[in-house]
Amino acid sequence: MQPSIALEHTWRLIRETNALLESTEPWKLEPGEEVSAVLGDALEALRIVSVLAYPAIPTAAEEVWRRIGLSGSPADVRLPAAAGWGQYPGGLPVEKGTPLFPRIKAS
Repeated sequence: MQPSIALEHTWRLIRETNALLESTEPWKLEPGEEVSAVLGDALEALRIVSVLAYPAIPTAAEEVWRRIGLSGSPADVRLPAAAGWGQYPGGLPVEKGTPLFPRIKAS
């Protein structure tokens, strides 16, 4: 096992999803297929990140899982099958919450 490499790949997925959101700016677009596709991809990425990050940050992973409307826990699913793309069911209520990792302001 190489946990540091696994986590680096997980953070890469986070960075790439963030870049997609920044480049498409779905919050500036009219609701429609494009917005649904971008947000659907972001939710799927969050689902996968929750599964992959669970061993390192279980509380945060559980909270992300809950906020994106999934029942159970990321601990309930098994790799590698759970990391396959396209398993987020869609149509679930998503809960906005306070940041899980607030930015630290430099003084």
